[in-house]
Amino acid sequence: MREPKTVFVIDDDPDIVEFATSVLTPYFNVKTGFSGNDCLQLVESNLPDLILMDVIMSHISDGLDCLRKLKESPQTKQIPVVMMTSVNDVYDYRSQIDPTFFAHDRWLDKPVKPEVLLRTALEMTGA
Repeated sequence: MREPKTVFVIDDDPDIVEFATSVLTPYFNVKTGFSGNDCLQLVESNLPDLILMDVIMSHISDGLDCLRKLKESPQTKQIPVVMMTSVNDVYDYRSQIDPTFFAHDRWLDKPVKPEVLLRTALEMTGA
């Protein structure tokens, strides 16, 4: 039997972490964190197949700062990263910037429907 792929869920909202974990656990090995620093510490001991990460956590650019560090490192730059945000409901900043500015692989708007979260994780990991 094949070992399940690993997905990191990184969000400062414990309800989002619990929701995503409950949706993904039947299909993936899920590890969680609540900040960009948590994510960076997790990748030191275990490289995931996918990272699902909030944009705004301990500070306004926490997720994006973590993303930049992940994509600058030769050890982690190949890991697909899906950025999750509810900020787009307030201000559509994504349409105001060059889409190549952030080295993410996909955006998900919160609240994320369970089927969208699962489908995205399955597609991004090839599971």
